[in-house]
Amino acid sequence: MINQSRLITASFHDTVLANSNKTLVSNKIDLPFSTVRIRAAFAPGCDRLLRLSFYISPDKSAPTTEPPNGSNIFTQVGPTLHIVGDDNIVDFEHEIQVRTAGFYLKVYAENLDGFEHTIDAQITIRQYTWEELEKENKEEK
Repeated sequence: MINQSRLITASFHDTVLANSNKTLVSNKIDLPFSTVRIRAAFAPGCDRLLRLSFYISPDKSAPTTEPPNGSNIFTQVGPTLHIVGDDNIVDFEHEIQVRTAGFYLKVYAENLDGFEHTIDAQITIRQYTWEELEKENKEEK
């Protein structure tokens, strides 16, 4: 049994075909958590035509024709709901708390290019124990 929070990184790796979309889904997260860090590597030649969006979702669906169910984690901070790049790594801290167990992380890739591209993204989360949340709730009261 876990008795203290721990950091876990979910890795998402695949290929998205030219002019198409793909959703990659993590395993179910069985404890409350908060996102900590988002990292994505863009290969040379992406030319900012591969858009990556990150979601927290209550289901494991993986649509290819539209964005997945759930909340895009960038909606709280601005009008741009995705990241792009070309021959670089985008790496930043971003915290969203999820106080309910049973959610999934998703990466939605939109390839606007005439060539296929690789998806190479990671989301690091801090997974909490129920005991930590109970203690935090008592301290807030």
